[in-house]
Amino acid sequence: MLQSFRRALVDFFFPPLCLVCKRPLASYEKAFLCDCCTADITFIDSPLCCTCGIQFKSRAGDDHLCGNCLESPPRFDRARAAGVYDGTLRKAIQLFKYRGGLLFAKPLGQLLAEHGRRFLNVGALDLIVPVPLHRRRLRQRGYNQSLELARHMGLCWNIAVAPEWLVRNRATPQQTTLSRRERSRNVRGAFAWKGPALSGKRVVLVDDVYTSGATANECAGVLKKSGAGTVEVLTLAHTQ
Repeated sequence: MLQSFRRALVDFFFPPLCLVCKRPLASYEKAFLCDCCTADITFIDSPLCCTCGIQFKSRAGDDHLCGNCLESPPRFDRARAAGVYDGTLRKAIQLFKYRGGLLFAKPLGQLLAEHGRRFLNVGALDLIVPVPLHRRRLRQRGYNQSLELARHMGLCWNIAVAPEWLVRNRATPQQTTLSRRERSRNVRGAFAWKGPALSGKRVVLVDDVYTSGATANECAGVLKKSGAGTVEVLTLAHTQ
């Protein structure tokens, strides 16, 4: 009863608003996005690539390998994303990453955990590993968005998170203007594992957006060399 009163008091003095469009909400206990913003999210579903998880434009047929994964099979076992990187989800991720939007960490982490259950056998996973930031960028941003997502996922799934064992040992230029091949070269050798041997553990690698897969592929290679049995990648969004 006291907890309900406190929540009502907070909602009264700090009226809940949609984190993206600022429309009024009934309560943060039920949602952090309004119905309009939620409806604007394109959640990924079949048919999609069996490996990298990209959603095919044609909505007919079964899951199958995309051309990129056929040509260059990635080192991770499977990658999946909750939604397409556009609309509300894109706005939320950009606010989360670039405008100090730590309020987004919990709802986006919970969203990722919820949709991760659709694609992954959560009960079989051993460890959640966030994609790291270089210490220079971490100082600039103040937090690692992938680690914040991983922490909330770990709480939802009751799975351990390794916050500092996978490290980015050199700064890399922003990848937004680079081609797929250039992205791969850009992150080559940029990561290292500083934790104990993974000894066959089933790892889920967490990031905010899957674009070319270069970062996920490089991190997965490091994790496999360190003994990981399987590496699955889970992101909030996948570019199309």
